Amino acid sequence: MTILKKKGIVITSLIVILIGILGFWKYQSDLANQNLLNRKIDAPITRKMPRATLKKSSIKQFTDDDLLKYRKAAFNMNLDKYPNGYLDIPSIGVYLPIYNRANNYTLSLGVGKDYFLDSEMGQGNFVLAGHNMERPHVLLSDLYKVKIGQKIILHGQDRNYEYSITSKQVVSPYVKFVNGQAAAGSAFYLPKGNETPLVTVYTCAAGGATRLVVQGTLNEGENY
Repeated sequence: MTILKKKGIVITSLIVILIGILGFWKYQSDLANQNLLNRKIDAPITRKMPRATLKKSSIKQFTDDDLLKYRKAAFNMNLDKYPNGYLDIPSIGVYLPIYNRANNYTLSLGVGKDYFLDSEMGQGNFVLAGHNMERPHVLLSDLYKVKIGQKIILHGQDRNYEYSITSKQVVSPYVKFVNGQAAAGSAFYLPKGNETPLVTVYTCAAGGATRLVVQGTLNEGENY
């Protein structure tokens, strides 16, 4: 065997080894990322709100890398230990922690209260925002599957609240206001007087150009 052929075999072997190492590294990286996405949050509901859950930040449409980055950081800060409730939509398998603010950390783990930041479950309009990653079973990606009449359950510290879905619509991200109040039928409409309390769950649609808004009315006799 000539020296040239020996060198060729050595180079080929090194390339094969390198490809194998890179392939194994990618497999391990993909597995770690999938485990991060699948990591469950089931901590007891608390009224505590660590500083990071209250952080104000510019909310943008997440890329896959953004989701992994903020989710990893949120777990490292133990934010998964401080859910202020849980959003449960049984028909689409959604069970996500609720946080009292929406920022890049809380929205990487679940959903955050929006607009009416002092709202309470079972009263007024309890508005929750979350990300659509356009990936099945990730955050609110499956929200488009819900149907009118199905249930939304808010799990609180002391009791749960069941709502029936009454509307599902894709709307502009800009809300119409009348005399300083969100117009009736909008995501941020606040029921008046004896009107039935609402829950509003929304996420981005069309890559962030519009919003998918799902609303339900409280079933007064179904709270437990």
